Amino acid sequence: MLLDLLPLLLAALVGLHLQGRTNGERLRARLWQANYVLVLPVAACYAFLSIDVDSRLVAAVACSLTAWWLTVGVSFLYARAVSTTPPMLGALTFIGAFPNTGFIGYPLAHLAFGADGLRLAVIYDQVNLVVPSIVVATVFARVLGERDDSPPVAGEQQRSTFAIARRQVLLSPPLWTVIVLIALRATVLHEPIQLDTLGTVVGGIVGPIGFLLLGLSIPLHGFDHDRREAAATIGASAVRLLVAPLLVAAMALATGTHVPGVLYLCAALPTAFHALVIARLYDLEPAVVRLGVVTTTVTSVTAIVAWVALR
Repeated sequence: MLLDLLPLLLAALVGLHLQGRTNGERLRARLWQANYVLVLPVAACYAFLSIDVDSRLVAAVACSLTAWWLTVGVSFLYARAVSTTPPMLGALTFIGAFPNTGFIGYPLAHLAFGADGLRLAVIYDQVNLVVPSIVVATVFARVLGERDDSPPVAGEQQRSTFAIARRQVLLSPPLWTVIVLIALRATVLHEPIQLDTLGTVVGGIVGPIGFLLLGLSIPLHGFDHDRREAAATIGASAVRLLVAPLLVAAMALATGTHVPGVLYLCAALPTAFHALVIARLYDLEPAVVRLGVVTTTVTSVTAIVAWVALR
């Protein structure tokens, strides 16, 4: 069990070491782009081509995604209630709203539920929020993180926000990959394909890539947090780890839908690494997001690994 986590820890330590190098920023950008353009589309191919699609799967995924949108709403309402500045509002919303469905979700789903769990985790990640969560987070950060001394009028700001969202969607290789794969499964490939080897590769490389990016992105300063800031972060972390899976359960109960266990695991995953990257880009209290990422990651990974070990 611990051997499964060792590559992740080593990758994070390597990232921390490389962050201080002069080319650390460029390496982070290139690795992020490679993951976005190559790794995620390959993972989508594995999941969508090898899984058996039926009405029960569609209902379960729809139930889980509805619960995720509700989690985004709860995260925003909580953040608005306890925040005093727009950057803190963004940071706390990020902590609660966006789970790490890829970098941590893939290896943990594979560890806990095997190949079937990995397929569902990839689909949950690729279909997330219908609009990719990274797009939602970027638009949200763009609005809150505006630093122009002479802000544009409302109409210009709205056009700018829509332009960012449209560009993110149109230039999203994972999104277009999913669209093509759904079309293939609906028209040509009605039966799943055996891609076990590809699944093993996907489950083995995504986690280390993510933890390497985490090491390259996590701020190395500003570790002091006052009591109010720490309490607000703990509350946002509770939304991420406790409220999110409870909302999935509530949706499943309300609709009479059977939701596989791996989708509850996906709902209870820690805060996404991309939340930290975007928080740094838009100056949305990255130290607070770092605290949320560390808190939720340690708690979630420890709990899931312990559950797998004891069951």
